[in-house]
Amino acid sequence: MKTIILYVIIILIGFFIAKKKIIPENLKNKVSHFQTGSLFFLLGFMGYKIGANDDIINNLSQLGIQAIIITAFAIIFSILIVFIIYRGGRE
Repeated sequence: MKTIILYVIIILIGFFIAKKKIIPENLKNKVSHFQTGSLFFLLGFMGYKIGANDDIINNLSQLGIQAIIITAFAIIFSILIVFIIYRGGRE
């Protein structure tokens, strides 16, 4: 629970920094490169943790089916909600 609260606080700090325009415009353009690098770094470590966990590797076929189902529902409902929101905004 403490970790989730920390995540929310960090996101709120970033939100307020953006709203107060504290970061100069030229630095904002470089933030996307930092985000991309951080994402690759995170994905690499996640891959390492998954590959090092024997339970996940042994149950990969079962987890794969569950992951496909969850992903499909997430995509379908995300598209549906965006469609409803944008269609509702135009009328």
